[in-house]
Amino acid sequence: MNRRLLIAFDFDNTIADDNTDCVIRKLLPDEKYTESVKSMYLSTGWTAYMGKICELLHENGITAKQIIDAVENIPAAPGMDELLNQLYSSDCETIVISDANSLSINHWLRCKKLDHTIARVFTNPARFDGEGVLKIEMYHKQDWCKLSSVNLCKGYILEDYIQRRKDEGVEFEKIAYVGDGRNDFCPVLKLSENDLAFPRNDFPLQKILNNPSADKSKSVSAKIVSWSDGMDIWKELNETIIDLKNRK
Repeated sequence: MNRRLLIAFDFDNTIADDNTDCVIRKLLPDEKYTESVKSMYLSTGWTAYMGKICELLHENGITAKQIIDAVENIPAAPGMDELLNQLYSSDCETIVISDANSLSINHWLRCKKLDHTIARVFTNPARFDGEGVLKIEMYHKQDWCKLSSVNLCKGYILEDYIQRRKDEGVEFEKIAYVGDGRNDFCPVLKLSENDLAFPRNDFPLQKILNNPSADKSKSVSAKIVSWSDGMDIWKELNETIIDLKNRK
């Protein structure tokens, strides 16, 4: 069977209007956020850095509830809740591919009553251990994509999902990707000229796309539509949905 549209979203600063990891980090007292901790991600990677942050939070009496409450209080990006509900009502398939973590994303979606709009979430697994320390694992360990972090290649995940759905008998007529950051460039490169890329205005992904690399292997084929509000995305996708329906 054909599904008209697959829309893949980043999460931080795309669906949620902040970075969940940074919100959690800010719970750490300033005097405990030393220069050695600040620079740790440069040598160990972001996931290990956040693991250290979570250990320090626990050592300094920050509870699981405080972490959960901080994530829950992040608002949706403008118009994003309405967009997700519109896509769900229009029988589009929506997934999240994020370098955040499963606990933050799934809790936030449930609290905002948006979890029903998302078919799958691909992110770093996370849970509170028996002592209340938030433990974050790498989604996978990759060495094939220099554009992505070692723990998560969004382009690989997107292509793998499309292929697995095809194996299940579901083929998409068009793919859209919505994001904001540098690590969203890889999945955008996987899109065809039939597809859509939605970079958030004034964020790193838009700046990258506005200054295309001279390396032709990194050229973008998809149509690029910048957004500030989820309804900017809906306007474009609704026209696409109508057009695809008219072809039937």
